[in-house]
Amino acid sequence: MRESDATRKQPRISVAVPFYYGWVVVGLSFLANLMAAGIRSAPTVLIHPLEAEFGWSRTAIASAASLNLLLYGLAAPAGGWLIDRVGPRRVILGSLAAIAAGVTGAVFVRELWQLIFLWGIVLGIATGVTPSLGASVASRWFVSRRGLALGVMTNANAAGQVIFLPLLMAVIVSSGWRSALMVMMAASVILIPAIFLWMRDNPADIGLEPYGSVKGGVYRQRRGTYANRDFHPIPASSVSEVFQSSTFWLLSGCFFVCGVTANGLIGTHLIPHAIERG
Repeated sequence: MRESDATRKQPRISVAVPFYYGWVVVGLSFLANLMAAGIRSAPTVLIHPLEAEFGWSRTAIASAASLNLLLYGLAAPAGGWLIDRVGPRRVILGSLAAIAAGVTGAVFVRELWQLIFLWGIVLGIATGVTPSLGASVASRWFVSRRGLALGVMTNANAAGQVIFLPLLMAVIVSSGWRSALMVMMAASVILIPAIFLWMRDNPADIGLEPYGSVKGGVYRQRRGTYANRDFHPIPASSVSEVFQSSTFWLLSGCFFVCGVTANGLIGTHLIPHAIERG
């Protein structure tokens, strides 16, 4: 009787797959990052339609995109903290819900301040909680193949632009910019039930161990890091040591320059400039 009760209480995989379930989690995380990347890149195809309809200056419209990128960077540490506290599943669900609400609201904007609030603040924070998702998922679910899993999820940043920009531009040309925003809203809404049903925070939630772990060596030594359900934030002393590292500031500086030039300048203004030049 006791054995049957223990069997009933054993956590089960939410959907049967012929491979390790962590790859399902990687795929769902990839789609969440893909959605966030599409939102960040969308202003470059929206600038011209907004200028034509409302007569706003490019500087004014770009201020919403700039605020979005700024809050995207500032919200990233908070997103990592939230993932440690409540798990990736809840953070992704909250992010997608905020994205859907923000994009839906942007369809009905009439004033510049509304665009700045919705696209700059709401969507900036909603997408800003996702950058640390890949590292968290990879460290929770994988011991071996962790680099591959992290690479797949990181690739969503570029893939989001490659997929969404041509699609959004085609919809804008045929049906207008509001229809393009509705496409993005629909994509985020479709992802919500998938995340709710199939996303799991840790392998232990469904009775699994991290991929590549063994009961003897790596798994037993690193159980608190990779398999335990309780993830604790880094001690303040460790964080202060990170800030004192020259490597940290060198990497931060490189990413800052890349963000300002690639995402901030080229990513936002290249397509409007190309349209004007024919």
